[in-house]
Amino acid sequence: MVPLWDGAGEMFAPNPVQAKLLKAVQNLASDNQHLIEQSRTGDNKDLSPMVLAHLDIGRRTRENLEAIATSVGVPQSVIDYTRACGERGHRWQAGQPLLSTEAIDRDTLLRGHRRAIAQLQTMAGVGAAVARQGTLSRGGFAAFRRVMGLSWQRVGAVGHALGLSSVEQQHAWEPTGSPWTEHVAHTVTRLDREQLSARWRAVVETDFATVSMPVMVLQAAGITPDDINRQLPVLPDRMVELAAAALGPDPMKREVGGVGIDAAIEATGTDSHTEFGPTDTPSAPHPDRNAGPDMGPGP
Repeated sequence: MVPLWDGAGEMFAPNPVQAKLLKAVQNLASDNQHLIEQSRTGDNKDLSPMVLAHLDIGRRTRENLEAIATSVGVPQSVIDYTRACGERGHRWQAGQPLLSTEAIDRDTLLRGHRRAIAQLQTMAGVGAAVARQGTLSRGGFAAFRRVMGLSWQRVGAVGHALGLSSVEQQHAWEPTGSPWTEHVAHTVTRLDREQLSARWRAVVETDFATVSMPVMVLQAAGITPDDINRQLPVLPDRMVELAAAALGPDPMKREVGGVGIDAAIEATGTDSHTEFGPTDTPSAPHPDRNAGPDMGPGP
């Protein structure tokens, strides 16, 4: 393969996790380019709505993969180069040259990880706040749990990939002297009903297939459910319960027409402390050459 950039720079040598993510990015870009070329045959250069929809899913999936690659230390120039290789029709080859003069310091990566944990904790608070209003549908809470469980797995997998020490893990979970639930309660109680509803919709309307792919790639890179579980001290449902306790009852709670947290969890038919436990994996379809990035053996 001819490198797209001939400038001077050090060779970036990805670790196995980084290599799996870059492989997925490049192969997905290559698959999408192949689909465009296949679809533009003869005099008809317009892409069908079905093809456009497939390309959009591929784009959003690739963006999620790239975001995770950044969070585990892949320089942006390497991500851009890898994507460009795929857009030129080249599929990933183990050992292909990756030139970069960038270096991402560990403090930057740790700050990003702390932000991701804070977002996960706030998500728990949003779920608790909506549930305490008494207007929560069982289907809505099931969708919320699914997305939060996947987000929990992703954050834990990134923490494992960063090789956090026990001190770094603790600082990421509670960066100040106050319990994380106090910060979440403070954040959530400042939201009005419209803002809270918007936060809720952003979670439950998440396209699960596009956000589950990075977790699948991280697992294919060798990160196990136990690795993930060791990174985070509280399971997702318990996070919501703790956030609910910090919030207290809603003085404007409607007494009819909805269910609370315990009832919503019970309605899913699983134990509140194990649904997103160490043995869970995302339920997205396994990608093949024409449907997503190749994650076959080896980096």
